[in-house]
Amino acid sequence: MHRDLHAVTFDCWGTLIYEPKREQGALARREIFRKCLQQHGVEVTEERASDALREVWLRHWREWQAGISSDATDMAGWGLEAFGIHERAAVERLGCELAEASLEQEVRALDGARETLEQLARREIRRALICDTGYSPGRVVRQLLQREGLLEFLEVLIFSNEAGVPKPNPRIFQAALDPLGVGPEQALHVGDLRRSDIAGAHGMGMRSVRIRWQNDDTSDLPDAHAVVDSHAQLRELLHLDGS
Repeated sequence: MHRDLHAVTFDCWGTLIYEPKREQGALARREIFRKCLQQHGVEVTEERASDALREVWLRHWREWQAGISSDATDMAGWGLEAFGIHERAAVERLGCELAEASLEQEVRALDGARETLEQLARREIRRALICDTGYSPGRVVRQLLQREGLLEFLEVLIFSNEAGVPKPNPRIFQAALDPLGVGPEQALHVGDLRRSDIAGAHGMGMRSVRIRWQNDDTSDLPDAHAVVDSHAQLRELLHLDGS
């Protein structure tokens, strides 16, 4: 796995960082959404607001499945249009607030993630991030990575809301490899989802590792070349620990 390895690309959520209390983010966005509706004369219950945002997320998920990138502004628009609100300024304002809600939530680096990046950097193995975005766009995720001390080790950062396509589209993987100056056969991708991370890497001719630290993807899609439960196991697999 480690032979002729010149670059490692990483998924973001569930691979490098995670939200220990996801429900808090959902509640915060619900209140942001309700407040926006109230400002436009629409009163809804907490349950109705939650249902509306659930439908919004399902639409985002369906678009992701179809290979279409959507972001917080798109989702804000879908949520507001369900209540007859189409004002562009309102959509953009709500999109910004929904996106930045992540900055107020608890986000942590996975145990050992920084050590993995440090060891790769020490061995001059190139490092990139390939991140599918939802409510949190690239500009927000960059801040979260910096806050957790990971940003400095990532040489290239590619986000679906900026690249225009999500994983497993080969364009988003190529966008990460090109600036690194390495070919797919020299690179390894680490992620937690078979459909996007593993299928995308294999479609490019890259090696792959699935990490199931937070999420164990048990779908019947083809699995990675190797599966690990932690960054410690990943470093062992890549022979990174030690001198």
